[in-house]
Amino acid sequence: MDKILNKSYKTLYIVISTGQSKELLGKTITLDGLNKMSDEEIKAYYKIYEVSYAQKINDNLIDAVYRMYAFVLNRYLSIDDTKKLVEDLQNNYILTSKLKSLTGGLAATLGKFVAIAELGTTTLKHIKRPQETELDNTQKLNKELCKEQ
Repeated sequence: MDKILNKSYKTLYIVISTGQSKELLGKTITLDGLNKMSDEEIKAYYKIYEVSYAQKINDNLIDAVYRMYAFVLNRYLSIDDTKKLVEDLQNNYILTSKLKSLTGGLAATLGKFVAIAELGTTTLKHIKRPQETELDNTQKLNKELCKEQ
C-alpha cells in the first residue's frame, strides 16, 4: 500500500470508527467493509470524504461570518432578534453562494487558523451586552415580584 493510499485508509478508518461514515461518506460503512475494499474504492471514498469535509468546514465558516456580522452590528445598532437576522442571512441564496466561494478559498489557504477564528466567533455568540444583562435581571425581578403578589 503506497503512502497516499495508506493515509486515505487511515482517515477512512477514523471516520468509520467514530460513527461518521453516513455523514461524511454518504452511506454506513463498517470497518469490515473498509478492510474488504479495493484500492480504487478506498480512493473513491476518500475523495467523497474530502468533498464532504470541505463542505462542512465551508458551511461552518459562513455561519461564523453571519454570527460575527450580527454580533458586531448589534453592538452599534439595536437589532430586535439577532438569531432571526442570522437565519435570514443564511436563507439568502445570493449572499450565501458568494460567501461560499470566498470562504472555500480561505479554508484551503489558512487551514488551522480557521479553527482559531471559529473558536472566537463561537465565544462571541455567548457574550451578553450590558443592556441584555440588565434586561435579564429586570425580567427576573419582575417574575419574582409577580410571584409574591
